Amino acid sequence: MCQMCTTACGIIGHVKDGRLLKVTGNPEDPNSQGAVCGKGVAGPSVLYDSHRQLYPLRRVGKRGEGRWKRISWEEAYEEIASHLRAIREKGKPEEFAFQQGRNRSKDITGRFLNAFGTPSYFNHRALCSNNRRAAIATTIGESDWDLGDFENSRFILNFGSNWAEAHQGHIPVAIRMMRGRQKGAKIVTFETRLSNTAALSDEWFCVKPGTDGIIALAMANVICQERLWDKEWFDTWANISADEYADHLREYTPERAAEESGVPAEDIARIAREFADAAPRSTTICNRGSQAHRNGYYNDRAITALNALVGSMGKEGGWCWHPISSWDKEAIPEPEPVPEKPSARSIIAEAKEWPLANAFPGKQMKVAEVIYLWIKEGRQKVSALMTYNADTAWAWPEAQLVRSVLEDEDLIPFHVCIDVMYSETAHLADIVLPWTTYLERWDIDSRPAQGLVDYVGLRQPVVPPRGESKDVREILPELARRIGGGMEEYFPWKTTEEYLEEYFAPVPGGFDHMKKNGIWIDPEKEPWYEPYEKELDEAELEGAEEDSETGVIYRQDEDGEKTAVGIRIDGVAKRGFLTPSRKVEIRSDFAVDEGKKAGRDVAALPIYEPVPSHQREFTDGHLIMTSYKINVHNAHRTMQSKWLQEISHTNPALLNTATAKELGIEDGDWIEVTSFRPDDEHVPMGDGSEFNSLRTRVRLTEGVHPLVIAISHNAGRSVGGPFATNGKDESTNPGQDVPDDPDLSRLWWKKALSVPQNDLIPIYPDPVSGGQSFNDTVVKVVKL
Repeated sequence: MCQMCTTACGIIGHVKDGRLLKVTGNPEDPNSQGAVCGKGVAGPSVLYDSHRQLYPLRRVGKRGEGRWKRISWEEAYEEIASHLRAIREKGKPEEFAFQQGRNRSKDITGRFLNAFGTPSYFNHRALCSNNRRAAIATTIGESDWDLGDFENSRFILNFGSNWAEAHQGHIPVAIRMMRGRQKGAKIVTFETRLSNTAALSDEWFCVKPGTDGIIALAMANVICQERLWDKEWFDTWANISADEYADHLREYTPERAAEESGVPAEDIARIAREFADAAPRSTTICNRGSQAHRNGYYNDRAITALNALVGSMGKEGGWCWHPISSWDKEAIPEPEPVPEKPSARSIIAEAKEWPLANAFPGKQMKVAEVIYLWIKEGRQKVSALMTYNADTAWAWPEAQLVRSVLEDEDLIPFHVCIDVMYSETAHLADIVLPWTTYLERWDIDSRPAQGLVDYVGLRQPVVPPRGESKDVREILPELARRIGGGMEEYFPWKTTEEYLEEYFAPVPGGFDHMKKNGIWIDPEKEPWYEPYEKELDEAELEGAEEDSETGVIYRQDEDGEKTAVGIRIDGVAKRGFLTPSRKVEIRSDFAVDEGKKAGRDVAALPIYEPVPSHQREFTDGHLIMTSYKINVHNAHRTMQSKWLQEISHTNPALLNTATAKELGIEDGDWIEVTSFRPDDEHVPMGDGSEFNSLRTRVRLTEGVHPLVIAISHNAGRSVGGPFATNGKDESTNPGQDVPDDPDLSRLWWKKALSVPQNDLIPIYPDPVSGGQSFNDTVVKVVKL
């Protein structure tokens, strides 16, 4: 299963004489169905990269000097275990922090951290999809990931999702989008940049950043005023009436939305009618273009509610979801013994200043962008940090702050980095452990099911690990045994294969079936259409009570706690949605209450809240800087794929031709881009002050909004070998063998310009759910 991006497509490795020659798609994978993208094809170039980490390293100079000594695994294990054991034995497990990036081994990392007893576990969700997930979870309760039934849809309304290049469901979504188009579906995209997705759409509207929400609200207003809604469905399944919602929407006219967004009012009204006319085979899709803003939570609530208004939720061809975001862990549970969740507390992990960051059970929405700021401020002591597949020193907003904290031995006395490649974060570690690529290791994996039936997949090594690289499935159990104190009891298996034998025992054919096929799907399961309509049987109703006013059906436990199990609709007991009201929560009292706990006002209904720092005159070279991903790159590892680097190795600033003319800038000119902190009292350091500057070159295009300067974040590395260093450092990685690669003498792009965009982006969380506002930074552009 591929890990060149987040999508985890099923793949097949073609091996001859012990060497991987190529990668193709696995047709057994229900999501990707045998397809593979350019990143996936380039997997061998990462596996055989000349500058991979292949041996454990210990720092011998100051942090950041790049002076290392190669050590044995025995030395590495003993040093790490002694540090972690001391933290645990003094009764402060929360002082050990674990920062993951894209973690596809959550079962084993979670087992290790829970056994250790630390709650200081951080992901990067706020940098990815917090606002969107919180909006969906607020509305339907049972999922934080939408899965539009695009293949069967007639109309797809896209708010800022670049599914053709960089969506979390990339290839599986793109396959179904194109099949939908072949069947006659229309795709309309609102986006600030002419992405490949916008180019593949029937219509593209170039919108001002952060205004997607008011467009959706204006469309909803048109649908209500012209009575194009599915009023019967909405009045049955929403927790307010269609008439109440219509009253709320009256202020959001197409004319007001046009003034804010730049999209003509007549087009907003027309598209609203087309969307409603196609229902229930119509759906929205949204992502960073709508949610990676200071108002992203509200934007995506408004977009999600459109689907309820036309009755397409859960319908074939409509806006769908699945409650299981990976495999069915009730049917395929972790082998016992499983450690309990930690009782210790972590101020940083809880992030209580953001009402909905961690408000939804089982949905870990850490506010990742503030972690290093809060460590610097001393809000929580960190005695040891382990970073795993997370290049925070390059990929995080305000990356220079991250680097300064990682460099400070008083703030972080001990730092272990586990990764495939040497990186900016590894550069600031005390010990670097060489991690296997996804082509050399075992894993259990799956992604949200685009076909609406969950599945489980097996990642298995197609070649042996290179050098002395190891996987966390070997590293963490060994550390647990050496730390001791009872941790070892949770790792009774001698090998990963032994663990997987037990894990896959519930699957027909067991581990052997998984090794042969790579995928298992329960043939008894049906696509997850209209789950709310399921009628409760006698067993589900036994011992249950009903609220006569709301119709919600509860079951009460021995402690008097009530748990909703369904709702009575037209005299029939049905499953409903998994919200407090068992309905679609257009009005969320839950969000309001969580806001009060955090001392913040959260709107009960979807609203449009303008981005505060955008309420200014954009003159004298002031623009809004947005971020995007290039289709052949995903985070830090693809930047050391020479195949992908040759395709894309630079990230010039994209500027609209009309804007450039006003500023006297021509194609290829050098410019200085100076960024500003948000002028916003609700975010950290939101004083509007000047933040940082860098110099880059300009590429002029009609395909970007006149108020926008767009820079890809997939470049600007400073360490890690010639593929990633912009010509700054052509040495090999420290402590590694001398590369034997004839291509190193003919890398024609070594000195191509690339800049670290994250050095320009200040910390800027959405005040409700904490998602980073990657697309809201105000900058000033000056020609050099």
